[in-house]
Formats: sequence, C-alpha cells, structure tokens
Amino acid sequence: MARYMAIIDVTAAAFKGLIQSPQDRKEATTALFSSIGGEVEHYWFGIGSNTLYIVVNAPENDVNMEALSMLVFGSGIAQSMNMVKLMCSDEAVAAMKKAGELAYDAPSN
Repeated sequence: MARYMAIIDVTAAAFKGLIQSPQDRKEATTALFSSIGGEVEHYWFGIGSNTLYIVVNAPENDVNMEALSMLVFGSGIAQSMNMVKLMCSDEAVAAMKKAGELAYDAPSN
C-alpha cells in the first residue's frame, strides 16, 4: 500500500452545497477509496481557505489514482487537485543514501 495526500481546492458551488445540506463528506470519500482497495486515514478542511487535505492508503496503481482524480474534477467540486505520493522518514533516509551513491553532471552556468 502507498500513502497519498490529495490536496483539493474546492469550488464555491461545492461549499454552497455543503452549507445548504451539511454532511460528513469523509464518509463518501471513504466509500470512493474503498472501491479501489484503499482507506482514508485523515480528512481535513484548511481553516480560512477552500482547501481539503485527504490522506489515504491505497494500492500503488496510477490508473486507479488518475481515475479518482478525473472523477473528482468531473464532479465540478474542485478548482484544482494535487495527488501527492508520500513516504515515511525511513524511506526518505533510504532515498538520501541512494542519492549519495548517484552521480549527476549538472549543466554549467
């Protein structure tokens, strides 16, 4: 399983709908990610912004993640969305060690 963070800038129309019909959208989001074998770990609203932060664990499958992104955009609730794959600190340390083993010839200024 991989961990992802969806960062979604929600439209005014989506907020209007939530105000008119208050509901816990984490439930709907959980059902959506469950349909691809994933689970929602966190679901946050940014204070003073139109941004949602949703952290999920899901099978590492680019087609499924892109399909979910398309579905969210197609619904009209999002102005923008970034799906960021996350790594834990142990994985980051492994990446640091690997970077130290690699060579790169940067372009000259």
